[in-house]
Amino acid sequence: MRKRVQRKSRSTIDEPKHIVQRTKIEKKPLGVKKNWMVAISLVGIFLLVLLLNSYFNAASGISINDDGEGLDKFYLSGPDPYYNMRLVDETLHGENAGHYPFYSGDDPLLNYPLEKSGGRPPLFNMMAIGFSRVLVPFMDEVDAVGYSMQFIPALFGALLIFPVYFIGKTLFNKKAGLIGALFIALIPLHLGSGHGSAYSLFDHDSFNLLLYFLTFMFLVKSIKEKDTTRSVLYALLGGIPLAALSMVWVEARYLYVIIAVYAIVQMIVDIFASKIEIKVFRTTSICMLFGYALSLPVLMAKWGGFKPDLTLFLCLGVVVFGMVYYAFGRIKLPWTISIPTVFCVGGIGLIFLYFIKDISSSIPIFSSLSQISEILYGTGIYGSKVSMTIAEASTYEISRTVMSFGPALYWLGWMGFVFLAYHYYKGSQRRDYLFVLVLFLLQMWLTGVAGRFLNDLVPVIAILGGWIVVVVVDKIDYKQMLRNIRSAGGGIHGLRKGVKFLHIFGIFFIAFLVIFPNAYLAFDAAIPITEKEAVFGDLPSGAFGIGHGKEGYWIDAYGWLKEQDTDIDDFAERPAFISWWDYGFYESAIGDHPTVADNFQDGIPPAANFHTSTSEEEAVAVWIVRLMEGNVKDNDGVLSGDVVLALEKHLGENVTSDITGWLEDPERSPSYGAPIGKEYDEELSEQYTVGSSGQ
Repeated sequence: MRKRVQRKSRSTIDEPKHIVQRTKIEKKPLGVKKNWMVAISLVGIFLLVLLLNSYFNAASGISINDDGEGLDKFYLSGPDPYYNMRLVDETLHGENAGHYPFYSGDDPLLNYPLEKSGGRPPLFNMMAIGFSRVLVPFMDEVDAVGYSMQFIPALFGALLIFPVYFIGKTLFNKKAGLIGALFIALIPLHLGSGHGSAYSLFDHDSFNLLLYFLTFMFLVKSIKEKDTTRSVLYALLGGIPLAALSMVWVEARYLYVIIAVYAIVQMIVDIFASKIEIKVFRTTSICMLFGYALSLPVLMAKWGGFKPDLTLFLCLGVVVFGMVYYAFGRIKLPWTISIPTVFCVGGIGLIFLYFIKDISSSIPIFSSLSQISEILYGTGIYGSKVSMTIAEASTYEISRTVMSFGPALYWLGWMGFVFLAYHYYKGSQRRDYLFVLVLFLLQMWLTGVAGRFLNDLVPVIAILGGWIVVVVVDKIDYKQMLRNIRSAGGGIHGLRKGVKFLHIFGIFFIAFLVIFPNAYLAFDAAIPITEKEAVFGDLPSGAFGIGHGKEGYWIDAYGWLKEQDTDIDDFAERPAFISWWDYGFYESAIGDHPTVADNFQDGIPPAANFHTSTSEEEAVAVWIVRLMEGNVKDNDGVLSGDVVLALEKHLGENVTSDITGWLEDPERSPSYGAPIGKEYDEELSEQYTVGSSGQ
């Protein structure tokens, strides 16, 4: 009996050990298999984005100029890419080959005859040069550089799916991350718009977007991470793409502003909820300070030394506010005292910013804060008169906004925002949720300021839309539907018993309102404009897509100009070109002559006056005044003696005295401060006066 009991008990003891061991062996490959499936899915989505934003544009041949030579052989989409081409060409083949040009010094071909720094940070253009080294074994160097310039925007646009997946996975789950990544491939705005990721769009927009969301990915992971060491490491990693952005884009402070706004909002919420902890202060301040420190050598190369800019003040502002926030937590100050204190200090700060121009005239160190003051109390982000001439600075109608993402996907993003806000309010109080909510609201506000910011909204809509699709599918529970069909015996009878109206509705909703419309729009965006009719026939098309129509005839024209005045070796000494500012970058890259106006919005007043001249005499007078402005610049702020003598010879001493005074001190001119275009719109003209900012 005892032996039987012992034998029985031994078997019950041994069996679980055996089962547990076998379970471990079986589960391990299952987890590996799932990870492999995720990896394969991500690679597939990455290749799908590359197919849609590159293949059709490249295979069609529209991006090649058969009559061009050197880099002129490669068409780029839009004017900004052509200035990047100029910088790449000067870096490789310019007078100081091997040195990145015009970052800290003036470009002699811009803003003739005053000159102006190109100011483009080096990283993006150096990435094109670096990628061309991969192609050199297969083609000559010039072709390698040309194809690299055309391809890397598409590459960065495809790489965006990886941070989108990891943000979706961290916030929600793997399925939400994967579907969000898939939506990147199906959003037409990302594939075929002027600020998207299309092949030949050699501008920094797709690279910027990748750097934004790499930074956000590490921030979200740092905020959510419970282990202090790992959280700090994630924050430091977030600082790397943040620093890279400063080496790509002159407006990199945009990303610092987003992080600073979130940090302050989160800390105020924590104070109100009496949930103060150091993590949010630590994460945001480490990320911002590390990013600033990494980028500082490049920034100082531009400034010629250290300069306290707006980025530094944003970092210091978060640090100071965080210290106050942490102090409130240490002394356990009730929110009824701490919140009013914070708002009082904030009010004082707003008053300080209102008077910042007067303050900075006495204390120049605060001059960079005038940029915030201008946004809050001045013209805003795109409020100057010059901005009214920029297509991307205008706002879009709601129909264009919605269809840029897809007829249903845009609204899925909004549903995701509302649902996430509900989850946050009902008790989760997750800090990473609040980050996404703040980011969504800021991006939506910016799209209301200018349509240019729509592209920055693409990953947010994809992440939130992907989450909503997962929520819908989980609620419908198709797995249970399949079980019901099998339990009912399968066949027609099983379908009748197992399939409900909600199952059919879910399939129709996802397939016919989300996937199919977006797939059609994405395909439309992938096809070049010149190939639409051949591909789509009579079907609707043409809402999106890249074309090189204007590049075709403008590049031919500048190719002709390039062949003129070749007896003058120094391009800067050749006769200058004047047109509206949209075409200045084309000319500086292809035409080998100086340009009066350019896409940095320099030289616009003389270009506008020339265009609106009503006679040849007026047009020539614009040229003369512009040349005299250059003479004043070259002679330490005064007209040279020979110019004064020439004026006196033709105009007399009195008129010459007036002109000389006005040129040397424009504020003395009788029109300075006068409303512009008063005869057309008296009220509007009061906002834009001669000599005011943006003119």
